[in-house]
Amino acid sequence: MIPNQLNTFIAVVKNGNFSSAARQLGVSSAAVSKAIAQLEKTLELRLFHRTTHSLTLTEDGHELYRRTGHLVEQLEDQIRLSTDKQKAPSGRLKVNLPDSFGRMVVLPLVPSFLEQYPDIELDLTFDDRIGDLVKEGADVGIGVMLNPDSRLIARDFYKLQPVLVASRNYIDQHGEPQTPEDLSEHNCIAYRSPTTGRKRTWNFRIDGELVQIEPQGNLIVNNLSAAIKAVEMDIGISAVGIGHAKSCIELGCFRRVLRNYEVDPIQIMIYYSSRNYLPAKTRLFIDHMLDHVHEERTIDLDDMIHEI
Repeated sequence: MIPNQLNTFIAVVKNGNFSSAARQLGVSSAAVSKAIAQLEKTLELRLFHRTTHSLTLTEDGHELYRRTGHLVEQLEDQIRLSTDKQKAPSGRLKVNLPDSFGRMVVLPLVPSFLEQYPDIELDLTFDDRIGDLVKEGADVGIGVMLNPDSRLIARDFYKLQPVLVASRNYIDQHGEPQTPEDLSEHNCIAYRSPTTGRKRTWNFRIDGELVQIEPQGNLIVNNLSAAIKAVEMDIGISAVGIGHAKSCIELGCFRRVLRNYEVDPIQIMIYYSSRNYLPAKTRLFIDHMLDHVHEERTIDLDDMIHEI
C-alpha cells in the first residue's frame, strides 16, 4: 500500500523545508509536519534530521527519495496527461526568451499559436540575462545556455549566424578592416553580458583556428537592439546575429565586414522539464515553435547567408 504522505515527503525534499512545501501544497506547515511524522511512523524510519535552523535527509530519507521520487512524478504526469486529453489546453505558460532574439524570431510565431489555442495565456519574459528555469518557475526557455540543471532537456531550435556589421557611412569615413587585427584601428561597439557583467569576445576563424578578440571602443551596450541602433548611427562596428541585421543588409545601409573570418553558426536551444509527460500546453507550445521556426531558419542560413 502506498502511504498517502509520500507526496508530502517529496514536496519537502524538493523545497528544502516544511513551510515552502506547505505553500506549494496549499496546506499549513503543521499539516506537513504531521504528515511527515505519520510517514516516519508507518515506515518505522527516521527520514529527516531536524534542528532549529536546518532540515536534512537521513540516509534512509535519501534512499526513499531515490527509489520513489521519480515514480510519484511519473504517476502525477500520467494523471495530468489523461486529464489534459479530456479538455482543451488552457492556463498560463511562462516562457523565458533572450530579448532581441525573442522579439525577432519567437514573437512572430506567437499569434498563430494563440489563435489555435486561445485558452492558453502566454507569459513571455524577454531578458538577455541567463536565468534558472526551475527557480524562476518557467515552463520553457530558449537560448544558448540557461543552466546546467540535469532535470532539463534541450532540443535544437535555431541556428544563429554571428556577423560583424558596419554602416556604409562609417566605412566611407573610416575604411573597412581587412583582418581581425585591423579592428584595433576601429571603434568597436561591445556587448556586455547581463548575466556575467563581462564584455563578450568576438570569435573568428583564422587558418582553421578559433581566435577570440575583445572588442575595444567607446561604447558598450547590454542589448543587441541597442547595438544595431548604434551601428545605424554610424558609431562603429558591432557583432550581431545575421537575422538582427537582415533588413539593413538587404537595403544596403549595412555591410558585413570580415566575412572570410566568420565562425560557424551558434545553436539556439529550446529547454524544458525532462519529465516524461509534459502538460499539454507546454508540449503544444514546443511543437508549434519547432514546426514553424524551420522555414525561417532555412531562409536565414541556406539562402540568405550565401546570397548577401
